[in-house]
Amino acid sequence: MTDNFRDHEDRDRFELEVDGTIAFVTYRKSPGAIMLVHTEVPPELGGRGVGSTLGRATLDAVRAGGRALSVECDFIRNFMTRHPEYNDLLAPGEEAKTSAATYKAGCFCGAVELEVKGKPVFAGYCHCRDCQAWSAAPINAFSLWKADSVRVTRGEAEIGTFHKTENSWRKFCKVCGGHLMTDHPRMRLIDVYANLLQGYTHEPTLHANYASKMVSVKDGLPKFWDLPAELGGSGKTLPD
Repeated sequence: MTDNFRDHEDRDRFELEVDGTIAFVTYRKSPGAIMLVHTEVPPELGGRGVGSTLGRATLDAVRAGGRALSVECDFIRNFMTRHPEYNDLLAPGEEAKTSAATYKAGCFCGAVELEVKGKPVFAGYCHCRDCQAWSAAPINAFSLWKADSVRVTRGEAEIGTFHKTENSWRKFCKVCGGHLMTDHPRMRLIDVYANLLQGYTHEPTLHANYASKMVSVKDGLPKFWDLPAELGGSGKTLPD
């Protein structure tokens, strides 16, 4: 795919062409320096890993060019948070900005907004009966964050809470019913639903509660009977 990557200097952007459609990262260059400004991946290329491929190719091109890097683009900043091997490209003072990448999320109607900072402690898929019922889906994509990394920025009074058990306090918007996050007090972690986080690329490392799966997923990731030992589970795994 990177064979179709190029630096289109006339348009001040790096481009990746896939099936005749172009995804790009715009930039501003100055002597010895480059700032990455904005990334755009057309909707028809979504779900194919094009954004990650473009991000990696862009940063490889910056490295080859030998320019000091500044990052204005949230997508590239978040990509670098997940791939710190590129942090040496950053101009002095830029690394702190990148490591503090933020993601925004909100409910269905927009009455409630959240902000999440940094990196999730765990990311994966949950197959438990409660998540299946709550999400009305066979699998829930979870991203678990430290509590101090999650902040409500709008509409806190509109957040409702339901807890079937003491392990999971599920949060939703009282206006539209849109799901927001689940607080897991015993883990001291908060699951902000991965598909709500703008600019966040879900990089799962495990399947939880696979014993109660509704569908099988043969992706090579570890399948835990309940939870990993680090999250208070048995640590027992199941085959794909």
